[in-house]
Amino acid sequence: MSQNREPISGPPVRRPAAGVQSLLRANREPVAETPAAEAASAPVTQTKQVTFYMRAADLQRAKAAYQATSSQEMDASWSAFITHAVMNEVLRRERVHNNGEPFPGGTRNLTPGRKLTP
Repeated sequence: MSQNREPISGPPVRRPAAGVQSLLRANREPVAETPAAEAASAPVTQTKQVTFYMRAADLQRAKAAYQATSSQEMDASWSAFITHAVMNEVLRRERVHNNGEPFPGGTRNLTPGRKLTP
């Protein structure tokens, strides 16, 4: 009799938590974009890895803030958190120093790190 039974399968497949975040995001009010934000959100979908140095204490503080608030702020990832922080500073500098317009350029490689003086 026990030979005809189906074997017991494992637990059901767990769905990723991102589904809940997208549902919450879908229920938010749409935010009108400013002209500078529209220019910044051009149809560029290519991503590029970025490497930089940061004081250890600042990195620890940033990670703690991300971990404590990522679900409330609906951050998709650590990369999204960093991108959001950098773009807020970019928009501020464009507003303050360039009448809210994007700066030209940005295609040349940056000098790595701080220049050492003799």
